[in-house]
This record gives sequence, structure tokens and C-alpha cells, in this order.
Amino acid sequence: MSALIDDYVSTVGARLRGSAGLRADMLTEIRDALVDAAEGHRHDGLTDPEAQRLAVREFGSADRIAAGLQDVLAVAQGRRTALLLVGVLGAQYGTSELLGRIGGWQQFWGGVEPGAAYLWLARATDLFSGLALGTALVAVVLLRWGPRHFDIRPAAIRLTAVLASLVVGVTMVCGVLLAVLPPGDGGAQALVGGVGCAVSSGLLLGSARHCWRAAAARPDFRPATQLAGSWAVR
Repeated sequence: MSALIDDYVSTVGARLRGSAGLRADMLTEIRDALVDAAEGHRHDGLTDPEAQRLAVREFGSADRIAAGLQDVLAVAQGRRTALLLVGVLGAQYGTSELLGRIGGWQQFWGGVEPGAAYLWLARATDLFSGLALGTALVAVVLLRWGPRHFDIRPAAIRLTAVLASLVVGVTMVCGVLLAVLPPGDGGAQALVGGVGCAVSSGLLLGSARHCWRAAAARPDFRPATQLAGSWAVR
């Protein structure tokens, strides 16, 4: 029986916010380490309850272990959000460029050249998407390799969530305007594009929400635990 170890692992898990898969892997690793430590103490002559208590005491308080692991979970969720943002923006930007090269926009406009205001909005949207894509790529690099060299502060992870939410808001508004204001009749194409944007925006907003929650759950101190350090570079 390992009731004390199971209670300890449950206490750590209750304090964690982030990827369910990564949380499960972390908790499995913690439990395996504690079971191995308790087994070693039993071989030294301790009873099972004594061995478990000593293993847990040597491992450290649940609060400090959870703090170190939450740091890793926050970075992982931030990286996931940044990667999703890169994918969404890359797909939108690539589709826009492809339509421009094959004449899809002219067909969408019904062969009528749009006005200066419409073209300005389209170029501004492309510029914003390009800048956001570049920023997301930087975030991916920092959240992938940065933890090996310096501490990633919660504010940086929250900025990733804010960037993703801002991109969704701006692109949705601009997308609606560009869909309903063209000089031609592009209703069907606009509907298909709107459904695709709604799905990707929903996924991105959900990831941004998880990103914010993971960063907000990270304590102000970062304990130097070997276990958390091993996960930080994965």
C-alpha cells in the first residue's frame, strides 16, 4: 500500500494548472520516484509507513514541488499557444498570398477593382498579420530554448495569451469587414472562409485562456528542484 504517497501526489496535482497530458506525466514520475525511495528505505529496515513518510519528507513539500512544476507547465502552455498562433497566422497569410497569385481576389470582387479604403484595410490587415506572425515566431523560440538559459517570467507567458487574443479580435473584425464590403458578390466564399476562421479562432482563444491560467497559477518564487529542472528542458 502507498496511501501516503498517493495523497502526496494528489496534493501536488491539485495545485497544477496546464496541459493534462504533461501534468499526468509529471505526477507519474513523482509517484515512481517516491515509490522507489520508499522501497529503498524498507530495505534499510523501516516499516512501510515509516519508509513512505521519510521518502515524502526527503522529496520536499508539496507546495514547493508544485511551484517548480507549475513553472514548467506555464512555459509549455505558452509555447503551445505560440505554435498554434503561428499555424493559424501562417495558414491565413499563405491563403491570402495564394489567392492573390491565382487571381482569387479578383474573382471574389466580381471583376470590379475595390476602392482605396478597402485596399488600405486589406493591406493593413496583411501587415498586422505579418507582424503578429513574426512576434509569435519569436515567442516560440524563446519559450522553446529560453528556459535552458534564463527564467521565463509569468508576464512573458501572459503576453503570449494577450497576443493570441488580440490577433483573434483584430483578424475577426477585419475579416468581417473585408467579407461584407467587397464590390462584387463573394457571399459563398466569405461564408466558407468565415467558418474556417471561426474554428481556428475558437481553438486559439481556448489555448490563450489555458495559457493565461497556467501563468496566473505560477507562484512568485521558483524553487530549485531537480525534478522541475529536468522537465524544463523537455
